[in-house]
Amino acid sequence: MAPTSETSRSAQISRVPYLPGLDGLRALAVMAVIVYHANSSWLPGGYLGVEVFFVISGYLITLLLVAESERTGAIELRQFWARRARRLLPALFTMLVLLIFWTAFFERDALGKLRGDVVAGVVYGSNWFQVWTGAGYTAVNDFAPLRHLWSLAVEEQFYLLWPLVMLFVLRRGRDRLPRVAMWFAGTAVAIGVAMAALMPTSRIGQDCASTPGAYWEIGSRCISKVDALYLSTPTRAMGLLLGAALALVWRPYALLRGPMKHKGPTLDPVAIIGVGIVALLTWKVHIVHMLGEKGLHADPWLFRGGLFLVGIGTLMAIAAVAHKKAFAGRVLGNPVLLRDAPRPRRWSPRGSSTA
Repeated sequence: MAPTSETSRSAQISRVPYLPGLDGLRALAVMAVIVYHANSSWLPGGYLGVEVFFVISGYLITLLLVAESERTGAIELRQFWARRARRLLPALFTMLVLLIFWTAFFERDALGKLRGDVVAGVVYGSNWFQVWTGAGYTAVNDFAPLRHLWSLAVEEQFYLLWPLVMLFVLRRGRDRLPRVAMWFAGTAVAIGVAMAALMPTSRIGQDCASTPGAYWEIGSRCISKVDALYLSTPTRAMGLLLGAALALVWRPYALLRGPMKHKGPTLDPVAIIGVGIVALLTWKVHIVHMLGEKGLHADPWLFRGGLFLVGIGTLMAIAAVAHKKAFAGRVLGNPVLLRDAPRPRRWSPRGSSTA
């Protein structure tokens, strides 16, 4: 008997195929970040590649959770977290151990300073540790080998909490998903508005006493507004929420069964515009910059809509890449960008080929 039940159709739509264009998009984001860290004057906004990663993660992880729920009727939280741990923890722990040995032999004076960063890295709290200690990207510190772990911390916190959120959402019925997508997007907009309102507009000095407008005082501690807005989990959830919102209404196999079935080529200009937006912002935007004699200031291009626009541009690219008949997926998924990417696995009813 041919499988014609609603369950069978749902299982087909719920599949999450390998999307090489997303790996290509991530490769471009990685290159932007590498160029930024090599010399920020070459590409002052190259760090925005991290936001591209967040949007892609929000999209893929949400797709996977919805797919698992539709296939099995549940989300296996332990298995989800175990898969994430297997992918992330071995490399992280290896890097931390090697760094400790290297510091002990070649940077012994900095070994004590490294302790807090290592502990924060192990518990995936690096972003909050850097906010609390003032060790973000605006800090003057020549030896900060674990500063980059802030983004991994945000991702891991998302992996821990998001399955619980989606478990609650999916139990309330899949017919509500488009409405939930609007709530996710609306929350992302609200975060963007809050960032714009909280951005410091005065000169940024080294402490609360000299430039009180650039800091919040919590007890006896000065908290940099720039660090808090750039590194904190609530503010960086904006990209993750935008990706999650798209996942609820823009699923690869569902696109091939509805009115968008033959509309793939019309999405290619959308992808071009989206990538163009991100490219322009990576060329234009700083975290902080010098305004002549006025001193160091937060860049309003970043905090007043820049991060949100990067998210929108990334969504535009994902929308095209997710459609099998769009040319954008083949361009971004070309062998040059995917040379070091892992080989895709075939989809099976037990799992997915991505993320």
